[in-house]
Amino acid sequence: MQLDSFTVLAAGFALLALLGSIFVFLWARERNSPWLLWWGVPFIVGGAALAFYMRPGWDSDFASILIGNILRMVAVGCLWQGVRLFQRRPLLLWPLAAVAIGWIGLCFVPAFMASMLTRIVVVSLVNALFCGLAAHELWRDRSEQLPSRRPTMLVFVSFTMLMLLRAGVAAFTPFPVGELAANSAWLGFFMFLVFAHCTFAAVLFIAMTNERREAEQRSFAMSDPLTGLLNRRGFADFADRMNRRNAGSRSGLSLMVLDLDHFKSINDRFGHEVGDRILKAFAEVSESSVRTTDQLFRMGGEEFCFVLPDTSLADAIKVAERVRISFEAGTIEAGEGIARATVSIGIAATQHHVGMDVLLAAADAAVYEAKARGRNRIVVAEPATLRQSRVADIVAPERRSA
Repeated sequence: MQLDSFTVLAAGFALLALLGSIFVFLWARERNSPWLLWWGVPFIVGGAALAFYMRPGWDSDFASILIGNILRMVAVGCLWQGVRLFQRRPLLLWPLAAVAIGWIGLCFVPAFMASMLTRIVVVSLVNALFCGLAAHELWRDRSEQLPSRRPTMLVFVSFTMLMLLRAGVAAFTPFPVGELAANSAWLGFFMFLVFAHCTFAAVLFIAMTNERREAEQRSFAMSDPLTGLLNRRGFADFADRMNRRNAGSRSGLSLMVLDLDHFKSINDRFGHEVGDRILKAFAEVSESSVRTTDQLFRMGGEEFCFVLPDTSLADAIKVAERVRISFEAGTIEAGEGIARATVSIGIAATQHHVGMDVLLAAADAAVYEAKARGRNRIVVAEPATLRQSRVADIVAPERRSA
């Protein structure tokens, strides 16, 4: 049995209204995710726009042509705005206003109103533009690893291509694809494509939101709240990924363990507030001394660990010395005077695959050796003897901390 046009449109209205209501409900429960509202309202508005096609004589009705098309184009534009909000960018509403005002102006041009082909092409191109912009927004922030990001981009790209195809074939296809007399089969097929894109987009929007929330929760659980560096749990997760990735690899890898000298005496003399400021200052010095690809961890207390991928032993020593000198030169104003601190550093480096736990144990032994030799110095574990934790002093300035 063939469905009539009214039934197809009514079903489409119900589906879009349901999808939109779900997003509005989710937004009402989670007001700190405004993009959910900007994704929900367009589905409801787009569904409402279908009601204009249920009116008798819709193809020549001024209200249907004016309001119905504005609602559909602005609805697609709002999806783009929702993506901008999701990507933490501000709303950009003037293009939506320009489209609405431009369409109103065109509707008062008799030749434009008389040409369904021109109206279809304009609407299709505007929708393609908005969807293309939404895909571009997602592409710009592809460095944020969300599994549903690329499928969402593909949905927007697919709809962009559908709208461009519609604009290209509108002159010789039945409505709603083209300007020829409406055909219920074409209507059903076209509505199926539109609703399929809407449904996939809705599912992927929710998936992306959940994926980001889970990633933020993992990041919070693996971050040190004082310094902002990853914590010991973050190191364990990172080490597990590195061990799997580097199995059989021959790329260079250096690991440093850094321990602030006489930190307990600083806390006892100046108080924990000053001690916290020193830890934060050390984290800032460290971050300014390494590359963005290097990983910094606060392992607990005054102990830190740096992982330097693709870094030779010689380069690792340069980084360690830069951190040591910069931190030693810094001071913290305290009520009872000037607080200073130094750091002892142990390094383990390898050109072959060695487990992160082995490198950590070797560097840890090296930092204890640095402490035993007077502190404020760098000691490196020899690569050939990592498993035995034999260490050799590389840089040993004969300074001793106060």
